[in-house]
Amino acid sequence: MQLSRQHGLSMVEVLVALALSGFALLALGSASATAVRYTKMAQYRATAMQLATDIGERLRANKGSPAQDGSPATGFLAGDYDFLSDFASQASGADLPAQLCNTPTSNCTPAQIAALDLALWRRLVREQLPQGSVYLQRQSDTAAADLWLVWRDPAVAATDEAPALAQECPPGLGRGQDSSLRCSYFRINL
Repeated sequence: MQLSRQHGLSMVEVLVALALSGFALLALGSASATAVRYTKMAQYRATAMQLATDIGERLRANKGSPAQDGSPATGFLAGDYDFLSDFASQASGADLPAQLCNTPTSNCTPAQIAALDLALWRRLVREQLPQGSVYLQRQSDTAAADLWLVWRDPAVAATDEAPALAQECPPGLGRGQDSSLRCSYFRINL
């Protein structure tokens, strides 16, 4: 009967096992961080969808009338909801108009209602999305509007998403090289 010279694991085997375990834990940590990042991005996009639905209902409620017999168009059809300011100019938030149209005796024009709707909705966007901003443009040939909701999201400004950034924001937004801005585009048909 021969005695075995090996009485357990050698130190090298233990170090290799620890190194492999460390790499596996790093991979799990990275996967977890990525999952959290994409979950947050999905939350922002869901919020953007709810905000787009909100302004869509406001546009439908104040669609207005088309220009006829020399009278100008009113409400949405007159372009009263167009908002084409760049991201930097929206940093201070939205000011409410002088006429609030909030009493039963208020006699507001469609343009005044649109100004109030837009200001209240822009405040809502600012509250629900980080540095939330809007870019809203009516399509003159149809009863539709193009809407971009924009927010600053530094957690998803990774290089693997850089190609999509160039196409998801409108050209007039003034994004520049800021890769932390995220945009969601919506087409609202009335």
